[in-house]
Amino acid sequence: MAAQTATELRTSDDYTIGWVCALPKEQTAATAMLDEIHADLPTKPPNDTNAYTLGSIGKHNIVIACLPKGRLGTSSAATVAIQMVRTFPSIKIGLMVGIGGGIPHKVRLGDVVVSTPVGQYPGVVQWDFGKAKEGGKFERTGTLNSPPTLLLTALTRLETEHELSGPKIPEYLDELKQKWPRLATKYLRSDSLADVLFKADYSHVNEAITNTEVPPDVDDGEEEEESCRFCDRTNVVKRKPRDMCIYYGLIASGNQVIKDATLRDTLNKDLGGNVLCVEMEAAGLMNNFPCIVIRGICDYADSHKNKDWQEHAAVVAAAFAKELLGYVQLSDVEGERPVRDILNQVHDNVQSIKSKMNRKEDLEILDWLTPINYGPQQSDFINRRQPGTGQWLLDSLDFQKWLETSQQTLFCPGIPGAGKTILTAATINDLITRFQNDPSVGIAYLYCNFRRKDEQKAQDLLASLLKQLSQGRSSLPDNVRSLYDNHKEKRTRPSLDEISRTLQSVASIYSRVVIIVDALDECQVSDGCRMTFLAEIFSLQTKTGANLFATSRPIPEITERFRGSITFEIRAHNEDVQQYLDCRISQSGQKLLQTYREEIKTKITKAVDGMFLLAQLHFESAGTKKTPKKMKDMLNNLATGPKAYDYAYEEAMKRIASHDAGSEELAKQVLSWITCSKRPLTISELQYALAVEASEAELDEDNLPQIEDMVSVCAGLVTVDEESSTIRLVHYTTQEYFERTQNDLFPTAKSEITTTCVTCLSFDVFKSGYCQTDDEFEKRLQSHKLYGARYYNNP
Repeated sequence: MAAQTATELRTSDDYTIGWVCALPKEQTAATAMLDEIHADLPTKPPNDTNAYTLGSIGKHNIVIACLPKGRLGTSSAATVAIQMVRTFPSIKIGLMVGIGGGIPHKVRLGDVVVSTPVGQYPGVVQWDFGKAKEGGKFERTGTLNSPPTLLLTALTRLETEHELSGPKIPEYLDELKQKWPRLATKYLRSDSLADVLFKADYSHVNEAITNTEVPPDVDDGEEEEESCRFCDRTNVVKRKPRDMCIYYGLIASGNQVIKDATLRDTLNKDLGGNVLCVEMEAAGLMNNFPCIVIRGICDYADSHKNKDWQEHAAVVAAAFAKELLGYVQLSDVEGERPVRDILNQVHDNVQSIKSKMNRKEDLEILDWLTPINYGPQQSDFINRRQPGTGQWLLDSLDFQKWLETSQQTLFCPGIPGAGKTILTAATINDLITRFQNDPSVGIAYLYCNFRRKDEQKAQDLLASLLKQLSQGRSSLPDNVRSLYDNHKEKRTRPSLDEISRTLQSVASIYSRVVIIVDALDECQVSDGCRMTFLAEIFSLQTKTGANLFATSRPIPEITERFRGSITFEIRAHNEDVQQYLDCRISQSGQKLLQTYREEIKTKITKAVDGMFLLAQLHFESAGTKKTPKKMKDMLNNLATGPKAYDYAYEEAMKRIASHDAGSEELAKQVLSWITCSKRPLTISELQYALAVEASEAELDEDNLPQIEDMVSVCAGLVTVDEESSTIRLVHYTTQEYFERTQNDLFPTAKSEITTTCVTCLSFDVFKSGYCQTDDEFEKRLQSHKLYGARYYNNP
């Protein structure tokens, strides 16, 4: 007598239980457990490749699906489950039912294992997912979801019932014999099924060692590769017979069949000795299909693995699943959230994580283009701007014309110290604010710096523009990724032409592009770098319609290149200078400065004649005056004209010389290191350099000077860029002054720097040789600033 066939037409919304199998024999066992078989649905989505069996157990409507024949493993299981819940949107809980390999000595053939949480493990662990570690060790990574609480609750009731009355599995197997007599001979246990466990260190023998005669008790039709006819029975583990048992605990899932007792036992040991079963599909479901895994044990996952017990193991697992559903209330199922909704949320979360991972990869590619980031400099410069200063540029007709018309160039020449860099920062800030909600506008900017000539060659500057325009997109442009892929394996760098073509391509993605370049005069001239860069920028402008904003000293070579462009000369406005001075006086809190506020503002503003930097230097001098007479003398003798900067710097050096011996020495050390170093120094690098003592074998951190002292003793000639943690001279003109005068001011600077670098590299910590690991290398970099490793031979 077969299961009852229902004629009532149902829809996909009527099914709330999903049952997944891996093998046709498992699907057969599942179908045999149905109380009622339903007619197929008239249609299903065209992209759903599953074949479904529909039916019911008790009041639960169930849909059964099996993996495609020959396609086992976690990914195939995940695909089947995902397609199932898309076609049957009301599925609330799932079952993964079938066969598995048992872990002796607790589990035996014909037993049932059910996945339940154990310690840190959720019930199923993917044993082959992780990463290789040193020494051949393997570290498992990632986590899987636990079975649904609804099913775990039903298990507790079922387990109690089994304690009281025993399982109903034998009852269901008797029913199968009546309903499906054709299955009885293969699926029900008979005396021919022997539970044989060989010792773990005894491997399967495929052929007779002494002769090829077939033992008389073996059927010639058996598959020899699956029999143990030639295995030595003295290696069989002796155990007392017992009835079928049900175990609850950990199932190990992976993408390969385990047929090795050593691997099996090692795996179990690695997982705390808690594994009861191994199989190949469950790990693919746990995060895609909230379910419980039920396995009938058909072998011991060793070299003696065969198929003799598979049908019986499949049917006892299916019978247990049927009994479990009898303890799941229909009302509880209806109250559960549909799996499809859960998966949609999981999908969104996964997409979010994937997006972050892609973003991480994108950032790696962008850093490959160039590690230079001008954002910290922009932050430093805009923070130095007094609110409202420079607004006259942004409000000017020339600026508005440049802004409103594509393919326009606004060239802003200015005398040294006029405030061009701060005005550039104000311009960038205005553009970013203006277009922050318009992703079709791309903004990229550069701050040229004579101290960074090694990293500001023409291709470096273009790569920085490419990086900024690329990171402005929601995803990395394909041509940037292609550029990276073309060079990654070869470990080569892209040529100027490749960067230029990619930059043009990325710029074309935007409806509008604005490029800002500050201090073109500080862009290196050697090898034609500056002219090459300008040629590429103007070519980009012609091909993409980009707008270009540039500042520079009025150098004829540069001015001539911008002939025909909108030109706006930069000079510090008197209102801006007075606002700056007013703010500095208020911040100082010095009574004498407060008393002479108006005179200071008037006379310094007049003296600086458009040179903002000079106002800063004069104010630093005024701040050191302690009597009215000295204040008046200083204000009446302010330097003006072309030599004003040199005079101001000489006055600053006189103030330094008037300090106590310790402060003067520290100031000269700071100024000489900054002047003579081959690149900008970080705060910690300079602190480290000043703390090194000749002939010492290690650094004494108690000798590190405080950054506040390093700045304060230098009479306003040194500043710290907080965002980039660099310490520098206040202006290009300051560097020029010290380069002209260093032989007089710092006659022994280079030899002292060389001594410091050599001493540093002779520290005991470096005698151990090369770092053995990346972590060790990073730790050494953090504790020892290795400026000297590159420059000690050319200070």
